[in-house]
Amino acid sequence: MKKREWLAGLVIIAASYVLALYVQFQYLTLFNATLQTAIFFIPAAVRVFSVIVFGYWAGLGIALGTIIHDSIFNIAGITLQEMLGIAAEQGLVVTSSLFIWALISKKISGLKNPEIDIDRIDAFDVLAMCVVQAIINSTAGHLFFAWSPTIRQQFDPYYYAVMLIGDITGAFFVFIVANVVFSILLRTGVVQSRDNEKDKNQNHSE
Repeated sequence: MKKREWLAGLVIIAASYVLALYVQFQYLTLFNATLQTAIFFIPAAVRVFSVIVFGYWAGLGIALGTIIHDSIFNIAGITLQEMLGIAAEQGLVVTSSLFIWALISKKISGLKNPEIDIDRIDAFDVLAMCVVQAIINSTAGHLFFAWSPTIRQQFDPYYYAVMLIGDITGAFFVFIVANVVFSILLRTGVVQSRDNEKDKNQNHSE
Protein backbone atom coordinates (compact mmCIF):
# COMPACT_ATOMS: atom_id res chain seq x y z
CA MET A 1 0.00 0.00 0.00
CA LYS A 2 1.38 3.40 -0.99
CA LYS A 3 1.96 6.09 1.63
CA ARG A 4 -0.85 8.29 0.29
CA GLU A 5 -3.31 5.37 0.26
CA TRP A 6 -2.22 4.37 3.76
CA LEU A 7 -2.79 7.88 5.12
CA ALA A 8 -6.15 8.15 3.34
CA GLY A 9 -7.23 4.82 4.81
CA LEU A 10 -6.14 5.91 8.28
CA VAL A 11 -8.17 9.13 8.03
CA ILE A 12 -11.23 7.30 6.68
CA ILE A 13 -11.18 4.70 9.45
CA ALA A 14 -10.62 7.25 12.23
CA ALA A 15 -13.33 9.60 10.92
CA SER A 16 -15.81 6.74 10.44
CA TYR A 17 -15.19 5.46 13.96
CA VAL A 18 -15.58 8.92 15.51
CA LEU A 19 -18.87 9.37 13.62
CA ALA A 20 -20.15 5.92 14.62
CA LEU A 21 -19.29 6.53 18.29
CA TYR A 22 -20.96 9.95 18.17
CA VAL A 23 -24.17 8.49 16.69
CA GLN A 24 -24.17 5.66 19.23
CA PHE A 25 -23.77 7.86 22.30
CA GLN A 26 -25.94 10.74 21.08
CA TYR A 27 -28.83 9.07 19.27
CA LEU A 28 -28.86 5.36 20.20
CA THR A 29 -28.67 5.67 23.97
CA LEU A 30 -31.80 3.53 24.41
CA PHE A 31 -29.64 0.51 23.52
CA ASN A 32 -26.98 1.34 26.13
CA ALA A 33 -26.95 -0.77 29.28
CA THR A 34 -24.08 1.30 30.71
CA LEU A 35 -21.76 3.98 29.30
CA GLN A 36 -19.48 1.14 28.18
CA THR A 37 -21.92 -1.54 27.04
CA ALA A 38 -24.85 -1.64 24.61
CA ILE A 39 -27.12 -4.36 23.28
CA PHE A 40 -26.77 -2.83 19.79
CA PHE A 41 -23.40 -1.17 19.07
CA ILE A 42 -22.88 0.16 15.54
CA PRO A 43 -19.20 1.24 15.98
CA ALA A 44 -18.43 -2.49 15.96
CA ALA A 45 -19.30 -2.45 12.25
CA VAL A 46 -16.51 0.05 11.57
CA ARG A 47 -14.03 -2.19 13.40
CA VAL A 48 -15.06 -5.25 11.42
CA PHE A 49 -15.17 -3.72 7.95
CA SER A 50 -12.07 -1.59 8.39
CA VAL A 51 -9.98 -4.65 9.18
CA ILE A 52 -11.46 -6.55 6.23
CA VAL A 53 -10.57 -3.72 3.84
CA PHE A 54 -7.33 -2.35 5.33
CA GLY A 55 -5.87 -5.31 7.21
CA TYR A 56 -3.76 -4.92 10.35
CA TRP A 57 -3.32 -1.17 9.80
CA ALA A 58 -7.01 -0.73 10.63
CA GLY A 59 -6.09 -1.10 14.29
CA LEU A 60 -4.15 2.15 14.17
CA GLY A 61 -7.10 3.98 12.61
CA ILE A 62 -9.49 2.64 15.25
CA ALA A 63 -7.08 3.66 18.04
CA LEU A 64 -6.79 7.14 16.55
CA GLY A 65 -10.56 7.46 16.20
CA THR A 66 -11.00 6.39 19.83
CA ILE A 67 -8.55 9.05 21.04
CA ILE A 68 -10.19 11.77 18.93
CA HIS A 69 -13.70 10.91 20.14
CA ASP A 70 -12.77 10.59 23.79
CA SER A 71 -10.70 13.78 23.67
CA ILE A 72 -13.67 15.76 22.36
CA PHE A 73 -16.53 14.17 24.32
CA ASN A 74 -15.01 12.08 27.16
CA ILE A 75 -18.43 10.82 28.21
CA ALA A 76 -17.12 8.64 31.05
CA GLY A 77 -14.77 11.35 32.38
CA ILE A 78 -11.69 9.13 32.05
CA THR A 79 -8.13 10.33 32.53
CA LEU A 80 -5.55 10.75 29.76
CA GLN A 81 -3.85 7.53 30.84
CA GLU A 82 -7.15 5.64 30.64
CA MET A 83 -7.91 7.28 27.29
CA LEU A 84 -4.63 6.03 25.82
CA GLY A 85 -5.21 2.64 27.41
CA ILE A 86 -8.64 2.14 25.86
CA ALA A 87 -7.35 3.38 22.48
CA ALA A 88 -4.55 0.81 22.61
CA GLU A 89 -7.03 -1.87 23.66
CA GLN A 90 -9.37 -1.06 20.76
CA GLY A 91 -6.52 -1.11 18.25
CA LEU A 92 -5.21 -4.44 19.53
CA VAL A 93 -8.71 -5.93 19.42
CA VAL A 94 -8.95 -5.16 15.71
CA THR A 95 -5.51 -6.46 14.74
CA SER A 96 -5.74 -9.61 16.89
CA SER A 97 -9.20 -10.43 15.51
CA LEU A 98 -7.80 -10.44 11.97
CA PHE A 99 -4.94 -12.71 13.07
CA ILE A 100 -7.34 -15.21 14.62
CA TRP A 101 -9.71 -14.99 11.65
CA ALA A 102 -6.79 -15.70 9.32
CA LEU A 103 -5.98 -18.81 11.36
CA ILE A 104 -9.48 -20.28 11.11
CA SER A 105 -10.63 -19.10 7.66
CA LYS A 106 -9.68 -20.81 4.42
CA LYS A 107 -10.46 -17.62 2.49
CA ILE A 108 -7.48 -15.75 3.95
CA SER A 109 -3.89 -16.52 2.99
CA GLY A 110 -0.92 -15.55 5.14
CA LEU A 111 -0.65 -14.34 8.71
CA LYS A 112 2.03 -11.66 8.49
CA ASN A 113 0.18 -9.81 5.73
CA PRO A 114 -3.25 -11.49 5.35
CA GLU A 115 -4.74 -11.43 1.88
CA ILE A 116 -8.51 -11.75 2.01
CA ASP A 117 -10.37 -13.25 -0.95
CA ILE A 118 -13.05 -10.55 -1.06
CA ASP A 119 -14.92 -12.17 -3.99
CA ARG A 120 -15.45 -15.40 -2.02
CA ILE A 121 -16.49 -13.86 1.30
CA ASP A 122 -20.16 -14.37 2.15
CA ALA A 123 -22.48 -13.48 5.02
CA PHE A 124 -21.30 -16.43 7.11
CA ASP A 125 -17.68 -15.25 6.83
CA VAL A 126 -18.64 -11.75 7.93
CA LEU A 127 -20.68 -13.18 10.80
CA ALA A 128 -17.68 -15.28 11.86
CA MET A 129 -15.51 -12.17 11.90
CA CYS A 130 -18.16 -10.30 13.91
CA VAL A 131 -18.25 -13.11 16.49
CA VAL A 132 -14.45 -13.37 16.75
CA GLN A 133 -14.06 -9.64 17.21
CA ALA A 134 -16.97 -9.43 19.66
CA ILE A 135 -15.47 -12.13 21.90
CA ILE A 136 -12.03 -10.47 21.91
CA ASN A 137 -13.48 -6.98 22.45
CA SER A 138 -15.80 -8.03 25.27
CA THR A 139 -13.01 -9.87 27.07
CA ALA A 140 -10.40 -7.12 26.61
CA GLY A 141 -12.98 -4.44 27.40
CA HIS A 142 -13.94 -5.97 30.74
CA LEU A 143 -10.28 -6.39 31.69
CA PHE A 144 -9.86 -2.68 30.98
CA PHE A 145 -12.99 -1.78 32.97
CA ALA A 146 -11.65 -3.69 35.98
CA TRP A 147 -8.26 -1.94 35.69
CA SER A 148 -9.64 1.56 35.08
CA PRO A 149 -9.55 3.71 38.27
CA THR A 150 -12.44 5.81 36.90
CA ILE A 151 -14.79 3.09 35.61
CA ARG A 152 -14.10 0.39 38.24
CA GLN A 153 -16.54 -2.09 36.74
CA GLN A 154 -15.78 -5.60 37.88
CA PHE A 155 -16.52 -8.57 35.63
CA ASP A 156 -20.24 -9.20 35.34
CA PRO A 157 -21.56 -12.06 33.15
CA TYR A 158 -24.67 -10.04 32.29
CA TYR A 159 -22.80 -6.99 31.01
CA TYR A 160 -20.27 -9.23 29.29
CA ALA A 161 -23.13 -10.89 27.39
CA VAL A 162 -24.68 -7.49 26.59
CA MET A 163 -21.39 -6.22 25.14
CA LEU A 164 -20.85 -9.44 23.19
CA ILE A 165 -24.35 -9.41 21.68
CA GLY A 166 -24.18 -5.67 21.04
CA ASP A 167 -21.00 -5.97 18.99
CA ILE A 168 -22.40 -8.84 16.92
CA THR A 169 -25.81 -7.30 16.27
CA GLY A 170 -24.41 -3.85 15.53
CA ALA A 171 -21.79 -5.05 13.07
CA PHE A 172 -23.94 -7.65 11.31
CA PHE A 173 -26.97 -5.35 11.06
CA VAL A 174 -24.89 -2.73 9.27
CA PHE A 175 -23.58 -5.45 6.95
CA ILE A 176 -27.13 -6.56 6.10
CA VAL A 177 -28.27 -2.97 5.45
CA ALA A 178 -25.21 -2.27 3.29
CA ASN A 179 -25.80 -5.49 1.36
CA VAL A 180 -29.46 -4.63 0.73
CA VAL A 181 -28.58 -1.10 -0.40
CA PHE A 182 -25.86 -2.42 -2.71
CA SER A 183 -28.29 -4.97 -4.22
CA ILE A 184 -30.81 -2.20 -4.90
CA LEU A 185 -28.13 -0.06 -6.53
CA LEU A 186 -27.11 -3.02 -8.70
CA ARG A 187 -30.68 -3.61 -9.85
CA THR A 188 -31.23 0.05 -10.66
CA GLY A 189 -27.95 0.24 -12.57
CA VAL A 190 -26.46 2.93 -10.33
CA VAL A 191 -23.45 0.67 -9.72
CA GLN A 192 -22.15 -2.26 -11.72
CA SER A 193 -20.82 -5.59 -10.54
CA ARG A 194 -17.24 -6.65 -11.19
CA ASP A 195 -18.42 -9.27 -13.67
CA ASN A 196 -20.17 -6.63 -15.77
CA GLU A 197 -17.10 -4.42 -15.67
CA LYS A 198 -14.92 -7.32 -16.79
CA ASP A 199 -17.28 -8.10 -19.67
CA LYS A 200 -17.21 -4.46 -20.80
CA ASN A 201 -13.44 -4.37 -20.65
CA GLN A 202 -13.21 -7.54 -22.72
CA ASN A 203 -15.61 -6.15 -25.31
CA HIS A 204 -13.60 -2.95 -25.61
CA SER A 205 -10.36 -4.89 -26.00
CA GLU A 206 -11.86 -6.98 -28.81
